[in-house]
Amino acid sequence: MFKEKINRLFLCRRTLWDMSVAQWRSRYAGSYLGIWWTIIPPLVLAASINFVFQLVFKIDMPGYTIFALSGILPWFFLVNSLEQATNSFIVSAPILRQGIFPREFIPLAFVLANLINFVISLALFLPLIIFLNSKIGLLPFLLPLVVILHSVFVFGLALLLASVNVFIRDVAHFLTTVFMIWFWVTPVFYPLEMVVFPFRWVCLLNPMTHYIILYQKLLFYGTRPSLREIGLVFLISGFSLFLGYLYFARKQSILSKNI
Repeated sequence: MFKEKINRLFLCRRTLWDMSVAQWRSRYAGSYLGIWWTIIPPLVLAASINFVFQLVFKIDMPGYTIFALSGILPWFFLVNSLEQATNSFIVSAPILRQGIFPREFIPLAFVLANLINFVISLALFLPLIIFLNSKIGLLPFLLPLVVILHSVFVFGLALLLASVNVFIRDVAHFLTTVFMIWFWVTPVFYPLEMVVFPFRWVCLLNPMTHYIILYQKLLFYGTRPSLREIGLVFLISGFSLFLGYLYFARKQSILSKNI
């Protein structure tokens, strides 16, 4: 059964790619700036944070804008993916009922569309980051591994939330509040070391903290992540995918009946 499922996913991979690209293109249809919108929101947020923390609160941290961007870009990938994927089964109800391809492709296509945006934003910012921060050396070449693990984590959550939202429609509305709280307890715009114990445990129990730290190490601090840190995010990603797929597998037979 499991082998048949994997074979079907593999055979339909072209369909998944076409769905993802179509979703990505539709986002910029009729837009004058097109893919530049992938970097405008992160830049605006980074500039705002830079103004507040460096000019108002006088935080002395050289290269703070790069520090902020190294956390903001992956944060935007998470938020945009989950916001769009959570409603994906509902907005794609006619396709869901047809069952002509694996149903999990529907939220996965939204995640991959945002992954394309994320990769483009990294590709646009990376030359500037390397130019401004010589400390990072060749470390950005480890980025693909971190991006893959991060993407698996996001997809697991997306599949879980999309499935739950079919039965409890409040999930999509509740996410807005969750993201506001989640953002502040994730060290996107402040170093984890600034948070004193026991409050630091709140950040450490937050799974996104560990992904953000990896991005910051590679793009700002110029230090190699330890095997322990890589292993931890590997376990988090695996658990997220397992949990999301487990719930989806148990509910997929009745998903279309509840839309």
